[in-house]
Amino acid sequence: MVLQSVFVLDRRGFSAIELLVVIAIVGVISASSVPWMITYWRSATLRAAAEELAAGLNQARQLAISQNQSVCVDVAGGQYRLRVGGCAAAVWTGLGTGTNGFFTLTNRVTVATNANPVFDYLGAAVPAATLTVTNPQGGATRNVVVSAAGRVQIQ
Repeated sequence: MVLQSVFVLDRRGFSAIELLVVIAIVGVISASSVPWMITYWRSATLRAAAEELAAGLNQARQLAISQNQSVCVDVAGGQYRLRVGGCAAAVWTGLGTGTNGFFTLTNRVTVATNANPVFDYLGAAVPAATLTVTNPQGGATRNVVVSAAGRVQIQ
């Protein structure tokens, strides 16, 4: 019986000071990581929008090849739409478009361009164009370049 009482430990728990120290450490770590997370969130949003736009441009190129017609990527109002048969032709509606034919990038990211690229039946683009996606929170931008050969590249 004497040995048994020697091995019994005092199990009262943590003191208030120990709990406050742990809470303070967690608070400092959380406060220091919030700016990093906001920066990461904005850059990830912009990268995802650029990839989404690149996929839409590749879809326009494939549509031009499969339809054996030119397809114009018409950028207007921060959105873009496809026109089969040239920039004055009818608006193409399909998977991913709204009722008016516009593709809208996620998270209110907008797109602008220096020229509307037109893909021909071989997949080449005339004129070559640079499309710029802009994140409305922070104003960061990323370029999606369409070369004259029709290659779509994110820069």
